Amino acid sequence: MEQAFRHKISIAPMIDITYEHFRVFFRLLTKNCVLYTEMIHENAINLSRVLKPFPLVLDYSQVEHPVVCQLGGNDPEKLAKAAQIAELAGFDEINLNVGCPSERVQDGAFGACLMKEPHLVAKCMKTMKEAVKIPCTVKCRLGVDNLDTYEFVRNFIEIVNKEGQVNHFIMHARKAFLKGLNPHENRTVPPLKYDWVYELKKEFPQINFTLNGGIKCTEHIDQVMPNVDGVMIGRTAHENPWIFSDFDRRYYGGENQNYNRKEILLLYAEFVEEKRANGCKVSTQMCVKPIINLFNGEMNNKKYRQFLSNTDNHKLGFRVMINQVIEHMQEWNQEALLVRPNDYKF
Repeated sequence: MEQAFRHKISIAPMIDITYEHFRVFFRLLTKNCVLYTEMIHENAINLSRVLKPFPLVLDYSQVEHPVVCQLGGNDPEKLAKAAQIAELAGFDEINLNVGCPSERVQDGAFGACLMKEPHLVAKCMKTMKEAVKIPCTVKCRLGVDNLDTYEFVRNFIEIVNKEGQVNHFIMHARKAFLKGLNPHENRTVPPLKYDWVYELKKEFPQINFTLNGGIKCTEHIDQVMPNVDGVMIGRTAHENPWIFSDFDRRYYGGENQNYNRKEILLLYAEFVEEKRANGCKVSTQMCVKPIINLFNGEMNNKKYRQFLSNTDNHKLGFRVMINQVIEHMQEWNQEALLVRPNDYKF
């Protein structure tokens, strides 16, 4: 049950969002929620020529633990090799993406289209599990296209569990359309079916199930949590990150990090400057992206966002820009800047 507890709350892997800077920022909010990398294709790891000593795509900071490396691919041996490298790099778990419906992913015959091939998924997982000592999990949908019955997803889970020895499934609780919808629409148009995930948990009580899809607030988490082992949250983590600053207390029974937003900004700026001093070439725009919604819902949030989005301010240098936005927030909304999670009314 240790794994189920670890995954009580996790942050979904999201392309162009859950890169290293976002994950480090998020650790200033919560030390317990499980973090995921963006999906990384097996070849991006195995064929990388930039080693220091590990491929650049596997860069992460020690503060990120627990952190999961999500892989994309369909070749058991290549996935196993990539998993071994990720394990050596220090990641806590490996996750296989069997849920992404984008055309680029489909062209590579991985992601959601793999749900049509449960025996291949099982072989991929078994081969990876034999190659590494860390846990290997699957993130999938409830179905694809017209393969959208409960019996279909039940059969998929049963095969991958038995043949692939997978004991933890992250279920995006809607099906995927491989044609006709773009990735954004595939996250919103197909209806959510939480009851299917609840039923899977009843049928396979020995398996850990994490529910993903449509979770936007703590009230929603509290409704879902009794029926599954964990909850994975996606876009809300980027759109309203401050709410996670109370999750260590609320869901893990521990103490919050309890940094106020001023301290978070200063500590994050320190991280960015250190990365740049070591040769990191991530743009200022990408450095700003994780913190752009830190004051979501607060008075003068728009002014905060406009200041950080202004490319003229990007020329100031990251630390100077952060110091200036803090000075502005002292005037625009000092209370939101200085209040600590333990004193905030969520």
